[in-house]
Amino acid sequence: MKALTEKDEKREREFVMTCLAVTCGAGTLAEALRLLLAVMDWNAGELTDGWVLVTRGVNLAVCAICAWLTFLIMREVKHRRVFTRRNAQLITLIGSAATLGGVAQNAITNLVYEDVPSQTSDMTYLILGLLLLFIASLFNIGIRMKEEQELTV
Repeated sequence: MKALTEKDEKREREFVMTCLAVTCGAGTLAEALRLLLAVMDWNAGELTDGWVLVTRGVNLAVCAICAWLTFLIMREVKHRRVFTRRNAQLITLIGSAATLGGVAQNAITNLVYEDVPSQTSDMTYLILGLLLLFIASLFNIGIRMKEEQELTV
């Protein structure tokens, strides 16, 4: 198995960070456009349900918060600080934001549309948030193991 050189490792890290930045930026931009289109439909009278605007606003807020926190993680990784408590906390915050966004969306959907069977809850943010909280827990365990290993050496 070929070991990565420092140059290869840096190039791989930069590629992953670029992909992450593009994904976060595109997601936030897409949610902003969805909210803008919903506002335009609202002003034109084509959209009569204001709760759609609220859920789009929740989506945009979650995406913006997650993109900002991801930017902070990318800045840490750029300085070769990957497995740190700060990154674990940032991942936890991203997971919490996504989970709370999912809970808010589902609460709005279930409270507002309780009599309408065609409306279904979107579990994407909720599941993604819980998955990220799980990953943050694994990150913390890995950091503890790394610290214990450094103490025994």
